[in-house]
Amino acid sequence: MIDGHVHIEKSPYTIEYIMEYVKQAQARGIDEINLLEHTHRFIEWKELYDSARNAHPKMKEWLDNKNTISIQDYFKFIAKVKAMDLPVKLNFGLEVCYFKDKEDFIKEQLALFPYDFVIGSIHYVYDIAYDLDNISQAILWDVKDVDDIYRTYYKDTEHLICSGLFSQLAHMDTIKKYNLYPSYDLTKTYHHIAEMLKKQDMKTECNVGCYYRYHHHDLGLSDELLEILKEHQVDIIPCSDAHQPSDVGIHFNEVQKRLYDKRP
Repeated sequence: MIDGHVHIEKSPYTIEYIMEYVKQAQARGIDEINLLEHTHRFIEWKELYDSARNAHPKMKEWLDNKNTISIQDYFKFIAKVKAMDLPVKLNFGLEVCYFKDKEDFIKEQLALFPYDFVIGSIHYVYDIAYDLDNISQAILWDVKDVDDIYRTYYKDTEHLICSGLFSQLAHMDTIKKYNLYPSYDLTKTYHHIAEMLKKQDMKTECNVGCYYRYHHHDLGLSDELLEILKEHQVDIIPCSDAHQPSDVGIHFNEVQKRLYDKRP
């Protein structure tokens, strides 16, 4: 049992805090945790978000408030934790916001440390974050056509997969977070993305973050998308998207049933 997407970000880097993740994993029968940080936290990654900062003052304010620590502190903490003998396997990585014009920068930054895994995510459409409460609705969803937002999101997802920079695609369909959907059928898009993931031997996630944090009715991937990914034999990893220890492995019994009970 692995939880493939767990954030550390709500605490300073301390062994005591990491042990809370370990204890919760044990309580829920999780053997392995993929711990990570968002790249927007690190001052060394500030350049990645230049276009988003310039897109709207609210984006600049949000990013400036997040971009406060050095990745060197993360590197040192990883080394300290890996030196410990723990009952749960801990892997360390990054969740990188993908911008297709920043691939060279991303590659350069990732080469600075041997991460156990690197997750690529699409969080920005037209350089505006699509999922920020009290921000995204007014400056993206109320301004742009929903069909265009979805087309851009999935076209950028294709570029992310083809980049070869990542081992895992984050929360593939959380663009649905606000229950806003395109007028066109996404089936063809889902098949195309699934084919690309399989070709690149890249994992994607059944990520329940939208379900328990934002009360979306889907327990991770939508039924249609999940069945299409299974049809193409894409490797799907269960993910809590926990941002605090208490959420590690949340709803994993239900997720495991969805992932494996109907698998051919």
